[in-house]
Amino acid sequence: MTAPNPGRIGVLGPGAIGGLLAGRLNRLGHDVTVLATEQSAAAITSRGITVRTPDTPPFTTHPRARAWLAEPVDLLFVAVKATDLLPALQRVPAALVAGAAVVPWLNGIDHMPLLRATYPDSDVIAATIAIEATRHEPGVIEQLSVMADVTVCTGTSERAAGIAELLAAGHLDVRTHADEATVLWRKLSLLAPLALLTTAAAAPFGEAVVKLADWVRPLIEETTSAAATADVTIDAEAAEARLRRLHPTMQSSMLKDLLSGRAMELDAIAGPIIRALGADDAPVTTAAVAQILRNR
Repeated sequence: MTAPNPGRIGVLGPGAIGGLLAGRLNRLGHDVTVLATEQSAAAITSRGITVRTPDTPPFTTHPRARAWLAEPVDLLFVAVKATDLLPALQRVPAALVAGAAVVPWLNGIDHMPLLRATYPDSDVIAATIAIEATRHEPGVIEQLSVMADVTVCTGTSERAAGIAELLAAGHLDVRTHADEATVLWRKLSLLAPLALLTTAAAAPFGEAVVKLADWVRPLIEETTSAAATADVTIDAEAAEARLRRLHPTMQSSMLKDLLSGRAMELDAIAGPIIRALGADDAPVTTAAVAQILRNR
């Protein structure tokens, strides 16, 4: 597939997802600048980005790496964790993305209004990604399974279809949907039960669903009920079937953060559900949050 030319591309946060994306797009010949901490930018400048996937040979590319954006870009992917978003945005002055498309890969719901407030002259386009990947060190990214599912919202921007084509050319499984809330809540309907189960159990998915069997369906139902408050309909039966198809060894990013002592995206993932329903009407989500805080 030939990718459309989006112009100059910035990737804020070349971690597991951002590094994978930057490597694949740069390999296609696109002009890519990654924006990272001084240490990570120096490592990528020196060694490039090496990507390992389960279905292709490893490859190394050499995108431009900077600690902050100094030249305008036409397309900015925001691939930092929700816990790092506010300090990371200081690396990207609003004037340098004025008129550009901004595509966030963050978990949750609440980042969209924040990004639109930060970049009022940019075209902020909702998108989600479901992929199991890890960053071993700056510039060394491993995709752990072949799953690489992306959804791009096409209902708010004429540029969204071209971005979907660009990502598909980078060997991602891309779908589109016209409604922004549906795109975001569909991702959360899988992510929230997975992250809360595995992190509350402090165990991979297969072990977690055995340890916390009574929580599986309620977590799904609370998430789908929260989605309904945003006029998004999600089939709880289908959501549970999709969850149970996950590989038993799968670890959520939140579990990995817990085990490594990093800050967890607990509010970004559980917060929208509890805020939509209230703690009394989201008792299992609330209990999962309490257990995760005890596990720290």
